Amino acid sequence: MPGKGLSRAVSLGACAALLAASMPTRAERTITCESNNYRYRYCRVDTDNQVRLVNRISNASCRQGENWGYDRHGVWVDRGCAAEFTVGQRSSHGGAVAAGAAVAGLVALMAIAGSQKTEAAPAHEVSSWAVGSFSGYDEVERTQVQLTILPGGSVSGNAGTTQFSGSFKDPELVAGRHRFTVQRSGNGFVATDVANAGHRVVFQRIGSGY
Repeated sequence: MPGKGLSRAVSLGACAALLAASMPTRAERTITCESNNYRYRYCRVDTDNQVRLVNRISNASCRQGENWGYDRHGVWVDRGCAAEFTVGQRSSHGGAVAAGAAVAGLVALMAIAGSQKTEAAPAHEVSSWAVGSFSGYDEVERTQVQLTILPGGSVSGNAGTTQFSGSFKDPELVAGRHRFTVQRSGNGFVATDVANAGHRVVFQRIGSGY
């Protein structure tokens, strides 16, 4: 009975809205993350996808996307970058965030009731051997490739002067317009193009993982 399902979803949504409005939001806080001996380091922290570099403490420069970055599970640094970062939502916006979350939760539940179907993307953790920065030469594209794989599976890098992004979920690596299968090899891995078995890139680690 669709009508009863929708009514139930609305009731659940209203409860979720009241609960979200009464819950305190995570306040902004400061962490320090350092690339010791120019090695890759991943500092685990719930970022709420809100990160700002507030104080560089290394002699090496820190450039977002080059030697520091973040995902919702933490902040990473590499190649000598060491800095203090603020993570999370600012407390001054806590009420607005909670209200927004409550409304979003209500709308989402109503949409679920209307469709009677939901698909949640499963979270996954990348194995430690695949986390870090890697470099390899692409003989087909005739260019040097560098990429970084984060614990949450997000990928960023550059092929020559062209930047790209993608994702990794063992054994599949998506890098820009290419999709590869990955096989661990030594301190790196071999990536084979799904569309062209002759297109293979051997990657070696250049930045430490855990």
